[in-house]
Amino acid sequence: MQYRSLTRQTPPAVEPVTLAEAKAHLRVDTSDDDAYVQNLVTSAREWCEQYLDRTLVHTQWVMRFDKFPDSGIEPVELPRPPMVMSGTATAVTVTFTQEAGPTSTYSTAEYRVDRNATPGAILPIYGSTWTPHRQDDNAISVTWWAGYGATGSSVPAAIRHAILMLVGHWYEFRTSVLTGSISKEVEFGVKSLLDSQRWGSYR
Repeated sequence: MQYRSLTRQTPPAVEPVTLAEAKAHLRVDTSDDDAYVQNLVTSAREWCEQYLDRTLVHTQWVMRFDKFPDSGIEPVELPRPPMVMSGTATAVTVTFTQEAGPTSTYSTAEYRVDRNATPGAILPIYGSTWTPHRQDDNAISVTWWAGYGATGSSVPAAIRHAILMLVGHWYEFRTSVLTGSISKEVEFGVKSLLDSQRWGSYR
C-alpha cells in the first residue's frame, strides 16, 4: 500500500549515542566542538534509520494515505519498525474522513494492532472490515510509536557503533569529496554493520 506522507510527530528525546560517547570515540576532551559533534550524532542516526528503514529510539510517526485496502480486511503495514511493544508509548490512533465529510477517530475496539510483525500492522477486528470512508487525498491517518526503546542503550550495539564510525569519519573529513579509497572503506564498514541488523526479507 502506498502512503502519501510519513512524518515525525514526536522526535526521539535522546540519541542512540551520547555526546560523551561520541567525544570518547573521537578522543576529543574539549567542549569547543560540542554542538558540532552533537549535530553529527543526529545526522548519523538519521542516516542509519534511512538506510535500515527502521526507528532507533522511541519516535511517534504519522502516516497519511487515501484509502484502506480494497478488500477491507488486509493489514495496513506501519513503516519504520519496530513498533513499541510496551510502556506508555504504545498508543495507536486511526482517523478517517467519513463519506459525508467529517473526520472521525476509530475506537481502539474496532481494530487490532500486530506489534510482533516486521513491520507492525493494523487490521480490522476479526470477521469485520474497515468502515466505509471517503476515498480522497490524505483521507486516513495512522499515528503510532516505534523504536527499540526510550534510551540509546536499547539500540543494538552494531547500530550504535555504525553511528560512531560515521561521526568519526565526518568529524575528520568535512568535505563531500575525498581522494583515494577511504570513503568507500568507511561506507563498506558502516553498511556491513547495519546489514547484520536486517531481518528476513524486511530491511
